[in-house]
Amino acid sequence: MIDTARGFVDRRIYSDEEIHALEMERIFARCWLFLGHESQIPNPGDFVTSRMGEDAIILCRDSNGKVHAFLNTCRHRGNAVCLFDRGNTRTFTCSYHGWSYDLEGKLTGVPFLTEAYYDQLDKNAWGLIEVPGLQTYGGLIFGSWDPASWTLEEYLGEMRWYLDNMLVAEDMGGLVPYTSRQGYTVHCNWKIIAENNVGDHYHTLHTHGSLYKLGLRDRKTGFEGGQSPNGPFEISLAPGHGIGGVETGPGGYERELKAAEALGPEAVDWVRERYQRVLKRLKGVRAKPYSYSHANVFPNFPFFGRGGALNGRTLFILCPVGPLQTDVWQWFYVERDAPEIIKQKSWENLGREGHLGSGLFAQDDAENFERVTESTRTTVARRYPFHLGMAIDVEGKWPGQETWDVEGLPGVIGPRFTEHSQRRFYQFWAQLVLDDQRIGHGD
Repeated sequence: MIDTARGFVDRRIYSDEEIHALEMERIFARCWLFLGHESQIPNPGDFVTSRMGEDAIILCRDSNGKVHAFLNTCRHRGNAVCLFDRGNTRTFTCSYHGWSYDLEGKLTGVPFLTEAYYDQLDKNAWGLIEVPGLQTYGGLIFGSWDPASWTLEEYLGEMRWYLDNMLVAEDMGGLVPYTSRQGYTVHCNWKIIAENNVGDHYHTLHTHGSLYKLGLRDRKTGFEGGQSPNGPFEISLAPGHGIGGVETGPGGYERELKAAEALGPEAVDWVRERYQRVLKRLKGVRAKPYSYSHANVFPNFPFFGRGGALNGRTLFILCPVGPLQTDVWQWFYVERDAPEIIKQKSWENLGREGHLGSGLFAQDDAENFERVTESTRTTVARRYPFHLGMAIDVEGKWPGQETWDVEGLPGVIGPRFTEHSQRRFYQFWAQLVLDDQRIGHGD
């Protein structure tokens, strides 16, 4: 199904029900999955709902400040015990028969316990099902049903460097939410969205060409101007993650400094101050990455944001609903220390041209993703694989790479037009889904 030597991918993996069931068992019930951010539940009693594959999850903070993640299902007859996206509570109560649970997941209330159960129900044995692996990385909360396969640090692998330096950098004050959860539904397979984010720079000018025609993006900004020694680069990261649109050197800073003039002196001061913090943090790295555009932590945690001083960060969870539908959940975050004018402007830009349901980028992508998925369902089309073999014969020995400003950056670094990150994504996918063996630490 996956031929990484030639870059061929069987279309069936996007629409086959049996393969989807294997994914739920061998990927989403095994890998570390992004659930939310600490700032969403700052106080005791705070909760948000999340997803782990197709399983509904409650993420909450108990009265002692500890964070928990529970299956959102009553142990009696399976009804959801939390019906709201977010809030603050002391108990979760099933609306069917009234069983109730505290913030530690303990079963604390059973109506008519004496009359109906003759006081013989062991409430200690029937608490909410808790996610056994729950860890926080730079404020990002990850959960796993099988934490023995990997530690979170092992699982994040080479992506940790980019999270530390380009997403959750503490010297920027960390990330804070600017909006609550947004969402929309795409009738496509989740992998098509994930692999686009893991390293597809190739589609931008064609899929999103309307932004340039409307003048919302400048073709001469350098971001899409062509390959240069400073990028943009697509970077494949072990075991199956990727980040792309990475630009190194001072060019990004210089463009943002000029753009900040239109926002006033406070914005200009922030761009300058932030750049000094970046240089200090990266003083031991010869290449100085300034920005990125897209990334994906395997399997279903994309994050966007140009990564510089004037843009926020959008965090996603891709929620599969069978093989042919994905619910896209997203949150918009900003760097805590950024001035309000930048936070507000970056939010406005995202709503206009970005990956919100109202943004042009999201609408462009969704239409393509749906048509791609539809092409994987039919009998004759399934005979012919997808081609992800772009530049496969020069992978790792790219023409001109000796001039690239990338020294010290982790991962397999390629030019803007390449599919090596997608190949690594599917190689890891196949290792998990098709090999049917535990591949984590110590196995």
